[in-house]
Amino acid sequence: MSEEITAPRSVPPVVEHQSAGERDLSDLRREVIESRNLVIKTDNLLKNLHAELKQMGRKQEQFEKRHMATSVAAYILFAAIATLGAFTFARSEIRGAREEAAANEGKVKQLTQEVDTLRRGEASRREASEKAARAYDLLGSEKEGPGQTLAMDQALHLDRQLISRLEAKALDDRAVGMKAKMAQGALERGNAAFRRSDWTGAAQELTRYIELEPRVEESMVWFRLGNALTQAKEHQRAIPALENFIKNTGGTKTAQYAGYLLGTDYEETGNAEKARQSYERALGLYPSSEFSALIRGRLKRLASHQAAAQPAAAQAVNPKP
Repeated sequence: MSEEITAPRSVPPVVEHQSAGERDLSDLRREVIESRNLVIKTDNLLKNLHAELKQMGRKQEQFEKRHMATSVAAYILFAAIATLGAFTFARSEIRGAREEAAANEGKVKQLTQEVDTLRRGEASRREASEKAARAYDLLGSEKEGPGQTLAMDQALHLDRQLISRLEAKALDDRAVGMKAKMAQGALERGNAAFRRSDWTGAAQELTRYIELEPRVEESMVWFRLGNALTQAKEHQRAIPALENFIKNTGGTKTAQYAGYLLGTDYEETGNAEKARQSYERALGLYPSSEFSALIRGRLKRLASHQAAAQPAAAQAVNPKP
């Protein structure tokens, strides 16, 4: 707070005299009083200046204190913001590291599964290659029999995608040759068994031949197989063989006999209508052949059976009261 400024003290007016000496003295006194008043005024101004300087000093101290407090507050705030930013950044880095670790763990798991799949695939390929080598050796060393049949089955059912092209070609070449040899042997044994009326043996060997050689070029193979199966009382199996023979053969007497056998097979399996059609088609080829009497007898028996069955069916539909 500033000090009070004292007002200059007033001097009573001097009564002027008429004499010159008194006037000089009066002037001198006035000048002294004015000088004194000026000194007092200057002193008062100095006091006021000193008070203002003190007040400015106090204001400066307060300003410095406020500045210090503001600086401290700003530093604390900056430190808090920096700490919060560092904490947030650290959390973000930790979260990113965790996500990256989880992604890496997933990649490791996926790579492990891929490695296991590759190992299993390699083991399967190695096993298939070993099987192919064994089958190749067996096809070249085994004679006809169970061992050769097993080797042929292995060669036919081996997965070609698991072995190399060279292995597959070598195995196929040997399997084709062996298959043709086995088919030819089965055909010869089947024909021999057919000639000596060994119907079971003929049916077995000729069936084996057809399994090994699906594209049968000789139609008589179907006739011998169907005939042997019919004679062996395997009527259901005989029907497709005889149908194939009749379809691929012209109007020969053998075709007529095959039709007679086919009708017999249909009749034995309970299909009377198909049996009648087969008999009539066979009779139409050669009505005067040695098989015509047999076919007509079969047709008459079918007709009598149908005639006997009709009254029984009518009675079953309309029973008497």
